Amino acid sequence: MTKKKQQKTGAESKISEFPEPKTVELSTEDYPLLHAKGLKPIILTRLTIVIFDNEFLIHYNKSDIAKKYDLLSIVPKSAQCLIALHKSSFRFDILGLRPDLIFDVKWSRKLYNECIEKFVHFELQYSPAIVDREDRRRIISLAQTFQSVGKSRKMIVTSGAKLPIELRAPGDVSNLAFIFGLNENQGKEAIKKNCLDVYRTAMGRKIGVYRVRVERVDQGGDSDSDEAMESD
Repeated sequence: MTKKKQQKTGAESKISEFPEPKTVELSTEDYPLLHAKGLKPIILTRLTIVIFDNEFLIHYNKSDIAKKYDLLSIVPKSAQCLIALHKSSFRFDILGLRPDLIFDVKWSRKLYNECIEKFVHFELQYSPAIVDREDRRRIISLAQTFQSVGKSRKMIVTSGAKLPIELRAPGDVSNLAFIFGLNENQGKEAIKKNCLDVYRTAMGRKIGVYRVRVERVDQGGDSDSDEAMESD
């Protein structure tokens, strides 16, 4: 086997080894308010894949481990890579652009709208903007680009924190979104409504094409109205 073939085989072996989703064990003392209401927190797992081309699709589609994750985030290397991914039938939930990696993604209104049509949400991380000056410059620049080409639609603001001290309260994050070009309503949606939408679309992605019948029934059991809905 030549050195080039060995390198290719090693790369394929590495990309196919998706890690198992981590589990977090909590006691009732960790969520006293929810426990008082008889509820438990739901902790979602997320898989983030940095892609340079569409070759990862073969490994992802064959992996049972990758499909265990609740949320799927893709970090594209270039605009061409993202466009090629849109042309495939592959679906993901979050478009993440990490500030610690340099990517050559030239954003346009068309590309932004194509992401929205695929039910993709755009992610901005606030913790790197707090910790590092260069990361802050990149994130703000990216946020301004999103505002310019897409009016900051379908944005979510996440922590990206590596240490507990880097975390901020939801209200503070909502206010912090102002420097990312989001108005007051968009800031609130970026930490609540849009995050719930990501979860809903992720569940729909995992279920696949389905058809359900929804009926509203009164106490007597008669059907007042019905509506058929279809999702892909």
